[in-house]
Amino acid sequence: MTIGVMDRTLARFEVEQFEPLGEKFDPNVHEAIFMMPESGDIPSDHVGNVMQSGWKIGDRVLRAAKVGIVKK
Repeated sequence: MTIGVMDRTLARFEVEQFEPLGEKFDPNVHEAIFMMPESGDIPSDHVGNVMQSGWKIGDRVLRAAKVGIVKK
């Protein structure tokens, strides 16, 4: 019940959580924590692992997502 109230309150103010797995690395919305070897399904310079999801309010980043980046 508490989670539902919190979700509705955050939605009212356009606060949303984002999960950037597979997206191209963007230092404006991602915080690179580590690099990992390239795998078959995710290309180089893309997010290969999400340690902590990020939060946005509209287009503004409240908390950058902490991610692992795929490198050759």
